[in-house]
Amino acid sequence: MSQDSYRPHMEAGNALVREAQHIATADFTQARALWQAAGKEFYRAHQADPEQAEAAFRLAQAWMAEAHALQKDESPNAPVMWANAAAQCEKAFDLEPSNGRIAMTAASCHHFAGQHDAAKAWRQIGEHLLHGDEADAGQSQHGSGGPAEGRGG
Repeated sequence: MSQDSYRPHMEAGNALVREAQHIATADFTQARALWQAAGKEFYRAHQADPEQAEAAFRLAQAWMAEAHALQKDESPNAPVMWANAAAQCEKAFDLEPSNGRIAMTAASCHHFAGQHDAAKAWRQIGEHLLHGDEADAGQSQHGSGGPAEGRGG
């Protein structure tokens, strides 16, 4: 589908998020309702154009907001919502596999879901994508090993 089909939902969702953030400290219940409404808009955006990483990621972020609210309320459903958010982050990452920020967000979601092996794996992917160029440059400058490799000195 065209960008035009998903964009109005993205704009509506973003407006709801801004409103929720503005009132969150004064009225968390109302802010949560606004975040949920934003999530519905991001869901519609993602459905309108499933190939848009931005829409997929904003839906994940909406689910993260709900997971955080559930966690704040000490709900036993919080880990399930965190797992759902992690899965949605993975969908967004599939659409934009060079985005380290999405990978790191998936790692955080997996962590809060209690999925520590997945969190570690996603963190490693994210760190590689975000810092891989720096690490690769440092490694090529200093070699891949040290004196233990038999390079005499």
